[in-house]
Amino acid sequence: MPKFAALARRIYHHSPTTHLVAASLEQMQTITTPELVLEPLAVSHAEAMFELLSDPAIYRYLDYPPPPSVDHLRGVYAQLEARRSPEGDEAWLNWVIRPHGRALVGYVQATVTSNRHAYVAYILASKHWGHGYAQKAMQPMLEHLASVHGVDRCLATVEAENQRSMRLLERLGFRLVGAHELQDHQLSPTERLYMR
Repeated sequence: MPKFAALARRIYHHSPTTHLVAASLEQMQTITTPELVLEPLAVSHAEAMFELLSDPAIYRYLDYPPPPSVDHLRGVYAQLEARRSPEGDEAWLNWVIRPHGRALVGYVQATVTSNRHAYVAYILASKHWGHGYAQKAMQPMLEHLASVHGVDRCLATVEAENQRSMRLLERLGFRLVGAHELQDHQLSPTERLYMR
């Protein structure tokens, strides 16, 4: 999974800025495709998501641990329901992934900045890997970000060993960012930045 999937973590690690989010933050829309529904993340999803996010396989390439409790996750989701960072400089957009007629399998997210860029990511429980859910959820989210929120550039950071996520990003039209383009991005030595 792209490491930027740490939106829940980022609630507690934000830096102030004077810019305002350009993206429209009216009521988040449900996104429906022939295969699945992307439901705007809500506190009511916490219990089901806690079970999914307790899967240790998810965290092989992430730099934060599973949520410690359902109550903790409810608190995080209550803050994410604001759809905006505390300073108002970023739109925090999160959708849970529900295949039609089935239980949740994970989530997709986007952090939309004031310059119409979005950092995107996804998380799926490992038992749902290999079924195409990540691509089927990410593609309509990317289209929604462009058409509804005016996003003109999407970025994702990935651990260099996470070949599965790199292949997915490439299928979605992302390209690996070259070293000469990284001056405005702080990455660890093991991270790679992809852009679309």
